Amino acid sequence: MPRNKTITDDEILAVARSLFLKSGAKASTRTLAKTVGISEAVIFQRFGTKEDLFFAAMVPPEAQLESIFNVQPGHQQVTTNLKSISLQIVVYFREVMPVFLSLIGHPSFDMRTFLQRHTMPAMQISDRLSAYLNSEADLGRIRKDNVAKAAAVLLSHLHNLALSETIGSDQFIDTEQAVSDAIAVLWEGLST
Repeated sequence: MPRNKTITDDEILAVARSLFLKSGAKASTRTLAKTVGISEAVIFQRFGTKEDLFFAAMVPPEAQLESIFNVQPGHQQVTTNLKSISLQIVVYFREVMPVFLSLIGHPSFDMRTFLQRHTMPAMQISDRLSAYLNSEADLGRIRKDNVAKAAAVLLSHLHNLALSETIGSDQFIDTEQAVSDAIAVLWEGLST
């Protein structure tokens, strides 16, 4: 008679993600098994290979889009809304950056295959940011002609802030000030 599962696949994947983030793809399945209280054989029964386990564990977390874009077009100043959105995006990028860097660093990683199986949260964020800016443009609060460029530049800046923190840049970054400065510069191209 088979035993009941005492630990879920999601619980195994959470511990595996932690180990892979700490040690990279070379993290030991023996250590994982010991940590979660199962045998290595169970890991391979559930996930097949160590590579399959790695890719299952290292799926980037989904962006909480409703929380990030919790602003109303036409309410508050556009710059205030952009700052709120931007700070939430940086929080998300901080969470996803270590996972994504580990993922793309794996020798078997293939972006095309990854995109066939998963949605890139950064693309969803880009679409939502553009939609927000287009809504503000439709209300006449910003210029329509620079929306796509402004969204791309702002996301690139926010991504760079999180990347710099993740790779341990020696330079201290005041994230809130860096976001405010970027929005101030962008505002010159967006304001009506």
